[in-house]
Amino acid sequence: MNVQNKKIFSNGIIYLFSSVLTQLINLFLIPLYTRNLSQAEYGNFDLIISVQQLLGIAITLGVYSGMVRFFNEFEDKNNLKNTAITFSLIWGSLCIGIAYIANPWLFPLLFGQEPNAHIFIPLIIISSVCICLNTTYSSFHSMRFNALKSSAIQFSSILTTLFFAIIFFIILKMGIVGILMAQFFGNLTVFMFLFIMDLRNYKPMLKLEQLRNMLRYGSGLLMGDVSAWVLTLSDRFLIKGYMNLSSVAVYSVGYKVGMLINPVFINPFASVFTPFKYAVYKEANGAEQIGKMFRFYNVIGWFSVLGLSLFANIAVDLVAPVEYRAAGNLVPIIALSYFLSGAIAFYSLGLHIANKVKINSMITIFVALINIAANIILIPWIGIYGSAISTVIAYVIANGVFYYYGSKYYKLEFGLLYPYKFLIITGPLYGVYFICNHFIDLIFVELLLNAVLCVVFVLLIIRFNFVTKEELVVVLKRLRSLLRKKKEAEDKGVPSEL
Repeated sequence: MNVQNKKIFSNGIIYLFSSVLTQLINLFLIPLYTRNLSQAEYGNFDLIISVQQLLGIAITLGVYSGMVRFFNEFEDKNNLKNTAITFSLIWGSLCIGIAYIANPWLFPLLFGQEPNAHIFIPLIIISSVCICLNTTYSSFHSMRFNALKSSAIQFSSILTTLFFAIIFFIILKMGIVGILMAQFFGNLTVFMFLFIMDLRNYKPMLKLEQLRNMLRYGSGLLMGDVSAWVLTLSDRFLIKGYMNLSSVAVYSVGYKVGMLINPVFINPFASVFTPFKYAVYKEANGAEQIGKMFRFYNVIGWFSVLGLSLFANIAVDLVAPVEYRAAGNLVPIIALSYFLSGAIAFYSLGLHIANKVKINSMITIFVALINIAANIILIPWIGIYGSAISTVIAYVIANGVFYYYGSKYYKLEFGLLYPYKFLIITGPLYGVYFICNHFIDLIFVELLLNAVLCVVFVLLIIRFNFVTKEELVVVLKRLRSLLRKKKEAEDKGVPSEL
């Protein structure tokens, strides 16, 4: 294994451990909220978070995405980071000012007569500015293959949020406002620490060439980002309109369990793949290397989809009261939709290399419209399950369109239908679980069945040559080696990179 591959693998392991730890805290927050808020209140909180993410798109202007895209094209990386931070501070301050001016007219439109609704927008705007700044620092370290620092930023943000949630939400019993204040103080605390630590390297600056490139690329993605928001979060408002806030709450819990595939697999993979793809795509065998990464994405991704689907009911019972139990049936659909969304990073590579951000955005807008139409048709028919299925339909179409246009600018070493052949194995295995689960009352028996089905999945993908035993052995040996080095370092009292 060459030096670059070792670096990629070790960074991937760090991102994995960080994401798992971060998600464990997120999982602790879910029962904290579901057991202290009514279903209607929790559904309303989910709508508020959806609004926050929409407003966050306008606040960030994709500046950190632009920094990532052009990171390897400017010699002075620190100036690139300083320009991104300086612009975010200026633009963020302007957004906060606009929010305070527009708030008296805006909050009744978005939140109606909810108690303390006038506080929601200022809190979510300031939090979004801090999140943007923290993400810029995290992306900067990620592009330098410094996984430990990048992961520490993300982990610290959720840890401090938990700390303040205990104060404002549990101790002071401030309800939804307490949760929003916890997010604000958590992200602000992390940014202040990062900024102070960076003072020796930071100088206020706006390098026009760098800023122009970052904003041109990032703002070109804005409509696509809004459309992506429509794809993933607008369904809450349709569910509320067609059904009620309690249905939004159940859907939200199922969504949060299903999206565990994101921090456990997709985010760590993307953190490694993003710098990797921009580093190797120009090489003679670049397409071959990216194709190999796609194979591993599918093997690990489908295993994650199956695993989440098998343990969904147990997970829902752990994080929410009994009235949320129906959320378990949503998890397989949502996990699949997130897996398909992650595949877009491969299919759209050609568009990003060629800086065809307008085509990228137009595709996302087109797919978002399909998602809305599918929601309107399916929600009245099959309720919250229709909304989840609509997202899967949208991402299947998105992958097809991205593949068609992306291949024009960068030839990929894999076909459009490659991921779906894993359904030959995953579908029947989940079917076995679904049938057997109706006759199982003991959790121990269910856990044993799930473990057996996961092992069978690995055996079958080897049997059907989706992955070779040699490739799995290499990965496992490398993992054992890294863990052994970490333990030896800890025994000697030496800080370990892992």
